[in-house]
Amino acid sequence: MTDALVLIDPSASSLELADLGSAQLPVDDLSAHRGDGIFETVLVRVDEPSGDAVVVARDRHFARFRDSASALDLPDPDPALWNRALDTVIAEVRAQDPESREFGVRYTFSRGLDSPRGWAFGVPIGEAVLRARAEGISAISLDRGYDAYLGGKAPWLLIGAKTISYAINQAAGRYAAERGADEALFVSHDGIVLEGPTSNLIIRRGDRLLTPDPAAGLLWGTTQRLIFDHAGELGLGADYADLRLDDIRTADGAWFVSSMRTAVALTSLDGAPISRDDALTRALQQIIGTG
Repeated sequence: MTDALVLIDPSASSLELADLGSAQLPVDDLSAHRGDGIFETVLVRVDEPSGDAVVVARDRHFARFRDSASALDLPDPDPALWNRALDTVIAEVRAQDPESREFGVRYTFSRGLDSPRGWAFGVPIGEAVLRARAEGISAISLDRGYDAYLGGKAPWLLIGAKTISYAINQAAGRYAAERGADEALFVSHDGIVLEGPTSNLIIRRGDRLLTPDPAAGLLWGTTQRLIFDHAGELGLGADYADLRLDDIRTADGAWFVSSMRTAVALTSLDGAPISRDDALTRALQQIIGTG
């Protein structure tokens, strides 16, 4: 992968190309020191035969970015500045690696120290992602530690914001891996299915796609909403619902969906196999790839 990095000064509305391999962030920056910041990761695909780079769900990601900034009382990010940063990273990645046809870009907004700062850089699509798309993944359920719908009563928990405080998410992934699973599935303390550490969950039940209500205590997914927008093209309805673990185990298909992995089939949960719908998996991946 390339070393494309853009540093963003929101106060001056300026960008600067920098070396991804060199030190850039002071250790007392509040993003590093306290996890006080937000981020988004977008999937970029090169359209054939035009050769144009397409950012999947660009506007949805930025809308969520602004919502996260508001939840953290960060300054409202300027769309023109952040889009310019995103496009600059895309251009750098393609200049350094003209054969690249798919990659990600992560952009981050930190409270900084004396003033906010931001950055954006290229992210490769790894073999693990490609394997998950092709083969699916297994998961174990983990208690998230709070009851469903707590966020409405405790907004300071930032349950619906995409912050860079991902220590719990990373710990959940390691815990699952130590127990032989590929992924974790968070469940509220009162038994409502929520999300994966870095993904949303969608199931199929008959002719309907179902996903947990974001208000239950999860991040509203850009990829999940893209799929729901196109569900009618697949002859399917789409709804938000409170789901329990038995709903997942008995589903006609289940998927973890996210920007980089797109849609990956959930093949088993807590050791119990889940029905697979490989044709729908391919259709969902196609929707996301052209979204």
